[in-house]
Amino acid sequence: MDQWIRRNNMLGTHMHRSFFCGMRGFLNISLLVLSLCAAILPASEPVFAQETTEPVSEERIVTGTGRIFSENVADARNEAISQGFARAVEEYLVQKLGPRTMANNFQRLYEEVLSRAKEQIQDYQIITEFTTDRYVRVLIKARVNTAVLETILEDMGLRERGTVQIDVLFLVSEKATGSSASGWWTDPLAHMFLSLTEVLLSQVFEDRGFRVINRSFFPPDESYDEGMLHISLTDEDALKWGNLLSAQVVITGEATMSGESQASVYLRAIRVKDGTTLAQGFREGTRSSARSEGMSAMEAAINTWAHDMVPYIVEVFQPAEQPVNQLIITLRGLKTYKELHAIKEFFTANFPEIKSVTERRLKPEYVSVSIKLKGDSRGLARKASNHPKRPFLFYISDIEDRGFTVVRR
Repeated sequence: MDQWIRRNNMLGTHMHRSFFCGMRGFLNISLLVLSLCAAILPASEPVFAQETTEPVSEERIVTGTGRIFSENVADARNEAISQGFARAVEEYLVQKLGPRTMANNFQRLYEEVLSRAKEQIQDYQIITEFTTDRYVRVLIKARVNTAVLETILEDMGLRERGTVQIDVLFLVSEKATGSSASGWWTDPLAHMFLSLTEVLLSQVFEDRGFRVINRSFFPPDESYDEGMLHISLTDEDALKWGNLLSAQVVITGEATMSGESQASVYLRAIRVKDGTTLAQGFREGTRSSARSEGMSAMEAAINTWAHDMVPYIVEVFQPAEQPVNQLIITLRGLKTYKELHAIKEFFTANFPEIKSVTERRLKPEYVSVSIKLKGDSRGLARKASNHPKRPFLFYISDIEDRGFTVVRR
């Protein structure tokens, strides 16, 4: 059977004290700078991401507890470590997705990610532990492999917090061999329960991060244009339903059952704002012979359609990609290496738009770093100057398109 995809109309500062306060003589400063470059900076790589082709990781400090059964301390220790892994991954997911997305997709996240948390940990270190008669408790530092997790979340169709969620409404009729097609919109107040097709479509689209419109919330005295009640909807009438229920996308078409083992769907995704067809196609499905898989013919057809077509729908609603800019941030007035580490961690931990950071110069008077940023210098400077997690008081000056200066007070 022919398959196709159609897409239409796509789219000034003053002088400050020396960097290492209390150090005297150029030779002493030079030796200290060399030792920092050779010994200390490599140790800070887990926190201060460098330009590299390796997967980006994130460190987290977490605890874990394992109960002791039959005096088996080793098993309890392993259980405690596993619990710590799950907490590290869970913290990452909450930060990445936000509590609402976590709650809406918790079962899938548990089954596909949290239950296999060990696979998402790049490496770990036990900081300390203690044992009682009943349990083992550990404090560990774990690196979450964010590159692997981001790939998993992308495959699951889950997006970061702050991204726009797409509202979708289903206007898909259902037909069995030898019977006429039926659809809820022909009598909205009578068809309060979801059809099998709607249930399957809802599961597929919700799994991919869409918000499915609950079409049962109709005002009892709502009046409709006559065309909106016909089983065969024109695009114009379908868009009226979309506007009435505040949908961004309507899915129209027909789902047909040909006996118990064969089914087919022909579906179109239409953007409500302008009537553009975002994706359309015909797909067939066959009931799986393996009972353990438990997939019906209709479910197979819908899953295949969604796998092929949903990416085209999502692409249209993705926000425009911001260009990556390279900035130079100059750090002045710092007194110790601890302060240098703190300000670097402040920028890398609190601003996800920063994609990479590279050391440039380390001198007695200042330190400069090169930052690759999705955004602009002024926006980053504004957010940093008022951020509640600043490690110490500082002010920002010399703000230009190519960077700015951070001065410790």
